[in-house]
Amino acid sequence: MKRNWILTIVLGLITIPLATAQGPALSKDRGAAPAPPLLAGVHENDAAELADVLAMQAPVPLGPPDLLKQYEQAMASTAQGFNAVVSQIADAVQQKKITEEQGEYLCKEAYQVAMMRFQVFSGLHDMLADQLSQTAVAQPPANSAPQTIPNGSGYDNAGQAVGTGSKSI
Repeated sequence: MKRNWILTIVLGLITIPLATAQGPALSKDRGAAPAPPLLAGVHENDAAELADVLAMQAPVPLGPPDLLKQYEQAMASTAQGFNAVVSQIADAVQQKKITEEQGEYLCKEAYQVAMMRFQVFSGLHDMLADQLSQTAVAQPPANSAPQTIPNGSGYDNAGQAVGTGSKSI
C-alpha cells in the first residue's frame, strides 16, 4: 500500500507539469486570426535548420517494460558511480592528499548515498514489476473453452458455472 502511494506521488509530480505545459492558452479573441510566428530575424540557413528540427517526430511514450529497463540501468549506473568515487578516494589517499581516516569517512558516505539511490530504484522497479504481474494475471485468456458442469446423470454439459449464493437460474 505504501509503495502505491509513493508511485502515485512520483507519477503525479511528473505528469502535472507536463499536463499544464501542454494545455492551449485561452484568449478572449477566439475568432481573431492567429498571430504569425516570430521568424522575422531568421536567415535562410537558419530557417532550413529550424525546419529540420521541427520536422522531427515526437518520441514514442515509454511503456512499463521501458521503465523497468531504465530502473535497471539506473541501478547499474549507481553501482558504477560508487565504484568511480571510491577509486578517486583511494587515489587521493595514495597521493597523500587526504588522510586514511578522511578517505574511510568519505567512502562510508559514498556507500550510504549509493545504497539509498539503489534502494529507491530497486523499490520502484519492484513496485512496477508487481503491478505488471498483477495485471497480466488479472486478464483472462481471450478464447477460453467453456467449463463443463456435471448434470447429475453422469454426463458433462458445456455451460457456465453459477457461483454459490447467486440467485440466477
